Amino acid sequence: MADKVSDAFTRLARTAAALAWAQRQVPGLLACATLPEVLDHLVVVARALTGAPEVWAVAWTGPIGEGASVAAIAGHGTPSAAVALGEAVRTPLNMSQSLVTRVLTERRPAFSDDARIEESLRGAASIQAAALRSVGCLPIGTTAVLYLADPATAARFDPDARVSLAALCDLAAPFLDRRTAPAQGPAALEGLIGASPQMRSVTAAVRAFAPMPWPALILGETGTGKESIARALHALSPRSARPFVAVNCGAIPDDLAESLLFGHERGAFTGADRRKEGMLETVGEGTLFLDEVGELSARVQVKLLRLLQEHTFMRLGGDRELHFGGRIVAATHRPVDDPDARTYFRADLYHRLAACVLRVAPLRDRREDIPALAQHLLARSLAELPGAPSLDIDPDAVRWLQAADWPGNVRELSNTLRGAIARALVRSADRVQLVDVAGLQGSVVPYRPSEVLAPEAAPSVAAVPAAPAPRAPVTPRWEEPPPGAAMEPVASPADGPLAEAMTLAQQARVHTALAACHGNKAAAARRLGVSRQWLHRLLARWENA
Repeated sequence: MADKVSDAFTRLARTAAALAWAQRQVPGLLACATLPEVLDHLVVVARALTGAPEVWAVAWTGPIGEGASVAAIAGHGTPSAAVALGEAVRTPLNMSQSLVTRVLTERRPAFSDDARIEESLRGAASIQAAALRSVGCLPIGTTAVLYLADPATAARFDPDARVSLAALCDLAAPFLDRRTAPAQGPAALEGLIGASPQMRSVTAAVRAFAPMPWPALILGETGTGKESIARALHALSPRSARPFVAVNCGAIPDDLAESLLFGHERGAFTGADRRKEGMLETVGEGTLFLDEVGELSARVQVKLLRLLQEHTFMRLGGDRELHFGGRIVAATHRPVDDPDARTYFRADLYHRLAACVLRVAPLRDRREDIPALAQHLLARSLAELPGAPSLDIDPDAVRWLQAADWPGNVRELSNTLRGAIARALVRSADRVQLVDVAGLQGSVVPYRPSEVLAPEAAPSVAAVPAAPAPRAPVTPRWEEPPPGAAMEPVASPADGPLAEAMTLAQQARVHTALAACHGNKAAAARRLGVSRQWLHRLLARWENA
């Protein structure tokens, strides 16, 4: 039994290390613009890992055996081991068509420590003719293979190298498909707005990672839109027709997190009068998004680690293992990849989640995205207000938005715009058609043109320090009612368009405070001058509205 446990642990550690190594090759794959570049990158990486003298990557135009022709070849080998194909491309003479066909048909790698005596390769004439010792062939999707050979050395490919190569080929398959698919027009995805290099990189990573079955981890500051990225991963995945369930782990009390995620049996704890399914059962074979996963307690992190390793879990108070066939996508604003800052996040859980890592840049590092983001957020906010007049954003206001640092990122930008829209609607009787700088700053007096960036300074990030710091919007005075009183802020009218506008302004103030406090509700309540309980009740009322 001890030997079995030790072997299982060794396999798990080897797989985790292989996934981490393969994930580090993603930047190089993302930089490849053509199919030959992808194949060449795979050859370079595989040769550096194994030291094999013959490494080839071959892609066909379709499934092999159906009249498909060679689409591209990349390789490293001696001239005597290759033959010219056309005028420039060389292909290995010793590549066994029967082995390649078997690997692509069965969709699993094949290795031999000594092909001369391997029973399954006795019929491979090309391998026997070349008197090969070590041979490896791995599928890359359904139309390409990675082929490695060593004529002189037996057992060239050890277990670690085999698992790492398999992880690399699995990860590379979507990149191969993207480079061979017809042009799809703009690379924008729903919910991901912007054309900066940072956003283009995120979009490319989403397209590459979406088809993969492995967990994904999204890293970025609070308010950068990590849930939108998770939804895009789900929408492009084979699970898109299945449920997408989002859970904010930072908002779950520790004593409820385990029951909410894993479910519980009747009698598992006081008040558990019936069996209840958790989020894992709700999502089925869909995608479960765990936002702020680093906020989960150590006990729940241990159960989550087992789920990722074994794809099984038990309800709280249960004695029967249940299978989980979905995908976990997690997100956190914590610097979890910094070993010195991982006191709140289990290292083994991080490595399990980090098969596919996406990093989202803060808004201050991609200011060129702000104009498009502002227009998108304006249109979305107006769509939530039936009958609202058409509004546009003044060019000076766009430059003001680009000049701000936005510590709360897209969330803060969104709520600042909502506050400005609310003030513009309050002044709609004066035929205000623009969201201007005065509205963004919360000012009731006309702004001076010298207070905003000059038009020619807008594209330059160097001009940002000279811009005025945004001031907090002017919103109704907060008064905390006695216990049991109605949940209406004292300054809000009872109904009508003005009430809607004031509610929007209130929401802008609250969400700006939450963004400035990195989602800490207690700190945000102190910043707003109200109790934490009052803030929780107000947020709950808005969520249920």
